[in-house]
Amino acid sequence: MRKSKNIVIISLIFGFITISAQSLQESLFVEINGSTFSMGETENDYEGPPGTYDAQLHNVTLSDFWMSKTEITNQQYVDFLNLAHTAGLVTIEVESAPGPDNGKLLVFGSDTAPDEYKSFAITNLDGTRVMKDHDDGDGDGNSFTGVIEPENPLNISYIGFDNTRTEGEKFFVKDPATDFDWQELTDYYNYTNVMMELDSTSLLNDFDSWPELSDLPNNLPTMEEVKNWPASFIRWYGAKGYAMFYNLDLPTEAQWEYAAQGGEENKYATSDGLVNSDGTSANWNFSHEEPALHHVYDVNINTANPFGLYNMAGNVWEWCEDWYSADFYVDGVTDPLNTDGTSNKKVRRGGSWNYHLSTLKAAARASDEKFKGNDHFGFRVVSNTSLTSIGSNSEGLPNTFELFQNYPNPFNPSTIIKFNLPEAQKVTLKIYDILGTEVATLVNKTMAQGSYSYKWNGLNNYDKKVSSGMYIYRISAGEYSKSIKMLLLK
Repeated sequence: MRKSKNIVIISLIFGFITISAQSLQESLFVEINGSTFSMGETENDYEGPPGTYDAQLHNVTLSDFWMSKTEITNQQYVDFLNLAHTAGLVTIEVESAPGPDNGKLLVFGSDTAPDEYKSFAITNLDGTRVMKDHDDGDGDGNSFTGVIEPENPLNISYIGFDNTRTEGEKFFVKDPATDFDWQELTDYYNYTNVMMELDSTSLLNDFDSWPELSDLPNNLPTMEEVKNWPASFIRWYGAKGYAMFYNLDLPTEAQWEYAAQGGEENKYATSDGLVNSDGTSANWNFSHEEPALHHVYDVNINTANPFGLYNMAGNVWEWCEDWYSADFYVDGVTDPLNTDGTSNKKVRRGGSWNYHLSTLKAAARASDEKFKGNDHFGFRVVSNTSLTSIGSNSEGLPNTFELFQNYPNPFNPSTIIKFNLPEAQKVTLKIYDILGTEVATLVNKTMAQGSYSYKWNGLNNYDKKVSSGMYIYRISAGEYSKSIKMLLLK
């Protein structure tokens, strides 16, 4: 069961980017009214490998939630990285440990980041196309031995980092026309018969195989286009870090499937529950090539589903909050969330540009370790509490600490608490009763400069309703602290 939350983020203003709750509600999110629905599918309808049926049909009840209309874009992820870097929550390092990331430029959660992604790699800035023996031409069942069938070179990380840039602008979206050496990027070696060992005796190059490279730079996508492609090479830690920074969540598996059904029990996660064979209903491997020859596209391609959501099917796999378990499904549960990490894998849903038809089904399940994330791993986010424009501030960044009187006051059943933060700081915002006993913690993390508003709904840290009476809310940020009284009347 998912724990309910005491707090709601109302508005955010960071750096030179202003995000009011009104704009979040109107331009980025859609409201999905909770309901009881049938999740999963019968074994007869299951299209996965034999013996792997894991989508048992059952009923689930969901509370209302908000979901981002699209997958998170390159530009949105760059905005997050710049803000998180300014706040000291992420670092950039070349991986020195042995393994596939060795020598790659990675973004890590810093030592002061939340535990959910602290010290973990969240994305790979040097990410390039997956290179493997897709058709198993040598017949050994190992994709990383033998002759490689290269993917489209445009399957690359478009997020760059330049430490000489001004703070808040160090991360940027790369320009395909000027920021890549496509001739060099299309150099490659085949594998030997030893896993992951390259045959360096013969350097190959497939530059001439791709129409996108045939008339440089005219056939390339523009920088403005790739800004609106889904952020890829995102590991679960990176999706979670983004969500936490904005006080949002990753969708639960149940939320994702209900949203994918579009409220109309759609079989496939498309606009009408059907899949066209020409790629016009979803971005998937409709030509059945090994490997797929195309790449991700704009997060707004194709038609939105009945909820107003784009590309629930295809484009990139989308990380979910749940740990994966083949037998987690239980009938009659409200707001389920699998918190048992025994499998060591997180759920991902929706298929991607290079996957096959069965993965586009609303009920299809997949999973991976949290540290994985290549050219077809992305995400979208949800809010489990209503978005509102209360407390939005469009007049600029605050330059002083300030804690405001809650509104309304007295209140029943909820009230808004607003504060200004003039610089990145570790912030705690707590509720105490009149005897000084802690009742609820609303904030306990490092936050960027900005104006914030939180809603307290009269629940304590154990999600129990508190009694009427006088309460005190207290903020601490660096050397600054302040307390204000408020009155709950029932």
